[in-house]
Amino acid sequence: MNDLHTHHRRLCELADCICDGRLDEAAAVELQQLIKEDESAAEVFAQYLELHSNLFWDLGTFPSDVQSSSQQDSTAPMQALMDDLLTEAALSQHVIPEDKRLVKPARRLLSGTGAILATSLALFLTFSAGILWWTQYSPAPNPNFVENNPAVEPQVIESQEEKRTEENPVLAENELPPELPKIDWDHPPLKSQPVTVNVVEGSPTQKPAEVLGVAYSNDQDVINSINERISMGWKDWQVQPSPKADDYEWARRVYLDLAGRIPTEAELNTYLNNSSEQRDQELVDQLIESPAFALQWSTTWARLLVGRAPNERVDRLSLQKYLHEVAESNRSWSNVVEEMIAAKGNPQQNGAANFLVAHLNNQAVPATAFVAKTLMGYQIQCAQCHHHPFYALSQKEFWELNSFFKQAVVTQVDQPQEAAPTYLLQDRPTAGPTYYETRFGVMHAAFPKYNGQEVVDDEKTSRREQLAGLLTSGDDPLIAQAFVNRTWSMLFGYGFTQPVDDLGPHNPATHPELFSTLSRSFVACDYDIKRLYRWICLSEPYRLSSQMIAENREDNPAQGTPAAFSRMYFKSLSPEQLYDSLQAVAGELDERNQQWPLHVTERDQWVSQFVSSYENDENDEENHFDGTISQALVLMNGDLVDQTIRTDQNDLLKDLVSESISDQKKFERICLTVLSRKPRHQEMALFRQIQASLRDVKSPAVRQELLASRLSDLLWAYLNSSEFIINH
Repeated sequence: MNDLHTHHRRLCELADCICDGRLDEAAAVELQQLIKEDESAAEVFAQYLELHSNLFWDLGTFPSDVQSSSQQDSTAPMQALMDDLLTEAALSQHVIPEDKRLVKPARRLLSGTGAILATSLALFLTFSAGILWWTQYSPAPNPNFVENNPAVEPQVIESQEEKRTEENPVLAENELPPELPKIDWDHPPLKSQPVTVNVVEGSPTQKPAEVLGVAYSNDQDVINSINERISMGWKDWQVQPSPKADDYEWARRVYLDLAGRIPTEAELNTYLNNSSEQRDQELVDQLIESPAFALQWSTTWARLLVGRAPNERVDRLSLQKYLHEVAESNRSWSNVVEEMIAAKGNPQQNGAANFLVAHLNNQAVPATAFVAKTLMGYQIQCAQCHHHPFYALSQKEFWELNSFFKQAVVTQVDQPQEAAPTYLLQDRPTAGPTYYETRFGVMHAAFPKYNGQEVVDDEKTSRREQLAGLLTSGDDPLIAQAFVNRTWSMLFGYGFTQPVDDLGPHNPATHPELFSTLSRSFVACDYDIKRLYRWICLSEPYRLSSQMIAENREDNPAQGTPAAFSRMYFKSLSPEQLYDSLQAVAGELDERNQQWPLHVTERDQWVSQFVSSYENDENDEENHFDGTISQALVLMNGDLVDQTIRTDQNDLLKDLVSESISDQKKFERICLTVLSRKPRHQEMALFRQIQASLRDVKSPAVRQELLASRLSDLLWAYLNSSEFIINH
């Protein structure tokens, strides 16, 4: 009797593994043996699965048009449950033919006959359909994957097997359904085996190698690699690059990207008058080492880490001061990641702590998702409730990463009633797992684990410090790939993947070998942020014009095509770039550079009119600065623009009115100041018309007043042009 009890208890444990998706091959063999040897075990097994199916389907509402019957086979819910379990295991095809599938009943009435049928069907499922899910297999080479050959037009290789269509979705005999690609935390988009349906049509994909790319330590080697790989892509896509950008266009672009604003007239002339063959390199080096780069870079990353919307617990200025110091001293990005993950203390005093303080709510789910998305380049948020739909990331793996933040807690410090609230990020002395619930209502435990590596789990050891070390280990970790991809996207408008924060085997990089080379070189150079910017800004693709030509019209990522980088793509100015560019036009850069914390505070107040927070657990926000009516009204009638175009408040405009040069030159300088280029023929014709209206004015005072008004109107028109708000 004791042996029978032990067998049935073990049988229930194995059946529970089926329902939870935890049955491995050895356990499947053990289950089969138990059912074969004991008839009563088969009945217990069927009853156990019936109970689970009842619990599962009681949560839903069945179709009203299904007729109930006392003789209805009560095993149909079990059949449906098994089908859902197969779906959960990422098997996209039905194992059971449609004509043999049972309809989900509206009610379940178990009779003696039903119990017998339940037993029979359970055995059938165990030895036929279920075994496809239980056993692990190695995916066979995909016959439809097309290797890239630069000299040969990609062709679709027809399989010798029966062709699948929408009318014929059933798998061939003895054929396993396709397996989703397994996530590789070390080199996910570079080492994963490709899947046919995920290969971008027309993309110059190459035969996957175990390790792609080369880690260079010499700057020119990296720049040459960029030029060569992008050029190879043009041949593969059969596009021609646009001509090189002229000096005016390139100078404006590099100032906006590295300094966060347009160049002043004096800065532009200094670059144009430089006769050195290395003047491009000299300008890039000058900007990267300037305070303007530290301000631009810290502004961009403060927005990415905590957003623009106000948050009572977050001190954005403290975070930006921390990032500003990182850029000024050129500290390694790996060090920044480690400090932000393991940060403790008051966020007003420790700027790095603001990242987690902003997202530590709702059982640290937002923190887990933001760390993965922003620092690792993976969107895993959907895996908190179910397996990831695009690659083999399980719900358990999400909560294993989440478990690293189990100790972290944000507490409010007791303060006088009139004082502003103060918060503290610290680790609680706790150990043990994090608990989560599956879609079937089953509770599970998750211990901290990253990339298969377990960590020390005790009350005295910080889990976040251990995670920080794991994230930065290896020769090509995710944090390097994510940073490189995002930086490339900032400078070109599009990354190697789109979206830029959704790496993975389902979203292959447009130029995988170049992507790997940049990432590995970035790591080999100790995560040097400034060198990465230097490599990209001195490359030939970055020097191309934004003008589209007939030979590269197909290179249009805005229409969904992969980015070939055969020209520079248009990038809208951010609110911060627009604000700082208006400051440059108004001649207020000295104050901006010397007192940047005050400048950032005033700028954030101006930017806040374009941002609204959803105030949800995911900390989502919306930006209303992308070609909206609000943006147009601010540029036409806003106080900041009004101050910029007024002669009594714009020293640059005031000096221009009184300067002893021709009116034509004054108009040309307005164009050069705002758009960083010389006026075109149509604009010159307009200038002559304006001059004609001033010829008959006799009084010098009246004429100067009218000239000031015309210059102000011209400045307003240029500021409201689409060219001004575009980085091209």
